[in-house]
Formats: sequence, C-alpha cells, structure tokens
Amino acid sequence: MGSTNGLVAAKGKQPLFSFGLISDVQYADIPDGRSFLGVPRYYRHSILVLQRAVKEWNANKKHKFVINLGDIVDGYCPKDQSLSTVKKIVDEFEMFNGPVYHLIGNHCLYNLPRSKLLPLLKIQSFGSHAYYDFSPVPEYRFVVLDGYDISAIGWPQDHPKTLEALKFLRQKNPNDDKNSPTGLVGLERRFLMFNGAVGKEQMEWLSSVLQEATKLEQKVVICCHMPLDPVASSNEALLWNYDEVMNLIHRYTCVKLCLSGHDHKGGYSIDSHGIHHRVIEAALECPAGTDAFGYAEVFDDRISLYGTGRMLSTDIYFHSSADLR
Repeated sequence: MGSTNGLVAAKGKQPLFSFGLISDVQYADIPDGRSFLGVPRYYRHSILVLQRAVKEWNANKKHKFVINLGDIVDGYCPKDQSLSTVKKIVDEFEMFNGPVYHLIGNHCLYNLPRSKLLPLLKIQSFGSHAYYDFSPVPEYRFVVLDGYDISAIGWPQDHPKTLEALKFLRQKNPNDDKNSPTGLVGLERRFLMFNGAVGKEQMEWLSSVLQEATKLEQKVVICCHMPLDPVASSNEALLWNYDEVMNLIHRYTCVKLCLSGHDHKGGYSIDSHGIHHRVIEAALECPAGTDAFGYAEVFDDRISLYGTGRMLSTDIYFHSSADLR
C-alpha cells in the first residue's frame, strides 16, 4: 500500500500469513450527520472506503482472509431499506478473493434481528449465537466473541437474554434513556443500551477454546466488537463485563492480541498481562477521499498492523511472562 502509515517491513523474514482489517463501515444512503458527541459521520462515503479497501486487499494477493469488526450498516438507515442495504454491503465484502469473517455490532442489530442477520453474514451459529473460532494456520487461532450475547437489542423482546439485559441496565443505569451516561462515573459509563455482555455459556465455551489452544501451543487473537481494555477505549464503549472476560483470558498465556471496533477514534494499549489491545479506527468517520482500513502481517513473535489513512499502524511484539516480572 503506497499510503501505509508508519511501519517499515522487517527485511528478510516472511510472515506466516496476512489478513485484511476494517471496522464500523456503518453505511447508509442518507446525508452526512454527527455522533452524539458531535463527531462528523460520512454515511454515503463509507462504502467507497470499503470498496478501496477490497481493491487494496485483492491487489496484495496474499491475504488469507478479511476480518470485519462489526457495524456494517448504520442504525439511521431507513428500516424499509435495512435488508437490501445489509445485502449491498455484504456483496461489497464478497468482492474480496477469499473468506470474510464478520462480527456483529449494535448497528447491525438495529437493522435486522439475529435470525436474518447471521445467515447474511455467513456466521454458522447455533441458537442464533454469533461466537465462533477458526485457525488459519496451525500456529494461530482467532476467537470471535459475541459481545451482544446478553443485550437489549437483536433478540426478540420477550427473549430471556433481552430480559436479563434490561434488568441489568435498570440496576446499573438510573436514566430513563438507557443510552445516556448522565450521572454515571468512570467505568460505570459503559452501562448503556448500545453495549452488551458475554453470557455464561459463551464464557464456558471461551475457556474450553483457550484450553484447547494452549494444548496445541497456538497463539490466540481475540476479536470483539466492543473493546476489552479501558486504557485502549472510551469508558462508554466497553463491553459490560469486559473485566470478567479479561479475568478469564488472563488465566491463559496463549492470548496475544485483542482486536475491537465500536470506539470510532481507535486506541491501543498493553495490559498488565502483556496482552495487546487494538481498537480499529472507523471507516464511517472518513471525509471524502480519506480512508480507514488496513492489513496485518502475522509472524511467530509479533503481528504488524499496517494502516491506511486514519487507521494507524502498530507493531505488536509479544511479551513472554518472564518479560512482565
């Protein structure tokens, strides 16, 4: 990529594989607008960002797959256009010459229920769950979390998961508008309706996957639409139970990187256990002619993220437990 930010590839050593990355396209055929914080959003332009991304990924000819970190269509998309618009963006992703792994985000669920959304995204699910894992090479495993497992959006209104989420929000957020953080302080500000949680069954599944990865001596990349570390993210964008999820992940040494979207400005941190957290900058917030997408080259000892436009490049070197003592 001619406009790649920052990194210079290490000479000589070839990556095990590479893959494309994009997040928060949030396309809609509506005029530009602003977020609740006043940040401009370019709803019609974002499809052009995606098209340029796919063109770049295909030109590379080596990327094994693409990961979309969620929110492909915006919640302001007119609801009579939701199905056709989701199909339109999925079709753009399908122009990539390889598999595309999708995560679901809150804006996806504003548009379509899980029963319609997951088949369109080719997420092979059981019971409408959207968590899964895959291993592109024997040395690595990618684990995709369903951050809206416990959520007030996406499930039927009378579904136990909806009722559990609404009860949780009533306990944690005193505002009538459960998307408002008014009066909430610090990390409490994550208790908003546009976020969600990983449920008990998924936690058990995650533990079993990490056990298996440990036995196979695989390095693991966790993908979740919502960020899992407060240092990398705004408090308002965090998974409700990020702390529980990270406590589980920290029991294992196999996890090296957590990739997220949702917090559109992007972010990066290394947590107390040496796990890297990278929140990818949103394609939605690119003015005309600018971009936010990239790709990752994966090595045995590091992952190098190469960003285009608003997506910053990041060289992620893995820490051993000995390095953190």
